[in-house]
Amino acid sequence: MKKVNLELSADQYKELLKLVYVGDWVIDEPENMVLNDLVQTIFSKADEAGMKKLVEMDDDLGLFLPSQELDEEVITIINDYEDECFWDTLIFGLSERDAEKKLGKELEKMSMDEKLEILEPYSKKYIDEFEKNGLDNVKVK
Repeated sequence: MKKVNLELSADQYKELLKLVYVGDWVIDEPENMVLNDLVQTIFSKADEAGMKKLVEMDDDLGLFLPSQELDEEVITIINDYEDECFWDTLIFGLSERDAEKKLGKELEKMSMDEKLEILEPYSKKYIDEFEKNGLDNVKVK
């Protein structure tokens, strides 16, 4: 297998470490051995990069794991990502539901570009509502 070497500054390594941690969190595929090996390879270089405090070795598991300090550095990034996903998914789902009520099966036959154009006014309505009121006006029957 061909190897690739990277030369990174300490600052670049730290950003890569955060990127890998967040990416692993988002992808969350424990069975993906290539990804797991990559995460371990990147984490294993923390001491060499002078950032031993960001990664800990769990001797019982035989794995490098993010330290609490690294967790604290990326938790805002992860929370912001999850928050954005929540709102995007909610708005798209509600917009699609409303458009399907009006257009029925026609919506399924449209290209993604056509569909997004149809959904835009619905999405705008929900974006405006949620920006003003958050979830205060959401009710479940």
